[in-house]
Amino acid sequence: MAELTGNAATRLGGRFVALGALVMALAVIFSAAGDHLVASRVSAEDLHIYDIANRFQIYHGLGLLFIGVLIRQYGKRRLLYAAGGLMTLGTLLFCGGLYLLTLTGDVSWAFFAPVGGITLVLSWLSLALSMWRASAT
Repeated sequence: MAELTGNAATRLGGRFVALGALVMALAVIFSAAGDHLVASRVSAEDLHIYDIANRFQIYHGLGLLFIGVLIRQYGKRRLLYAAGGLMTLGTLLFCGGLYLLTLTGDVSWAFFAPVGGITLVLSWLSLALSMWRASAT
């Protein structure tokens, strides 16, 4: 399996850590916005959907931080890098779709949630397989 070590892995891992930190910062902002701005404008059901998006954003922001640390430790392995890319895309699709569904009321945004959810599952499976292979070497 292709590996990137040394400075290149350090840079790439650092970028995923930075991305995870940005996702987490935005999750805090969206949480505050949900509490102070959104809650009074949407139904209880829509607020629940908004909260699900926010919770998943937090979980996967932490996942991106974790992937960045693993890249710095193990070097850039294809599956580990794929896990980070899939997690980024899945978070954008799943959370973004649910946020937009809640804020606009347009149900067409709901299409992105299952696509994003599948992408998130694939990211976690890629991470698991990458670490399984790394432990075998």
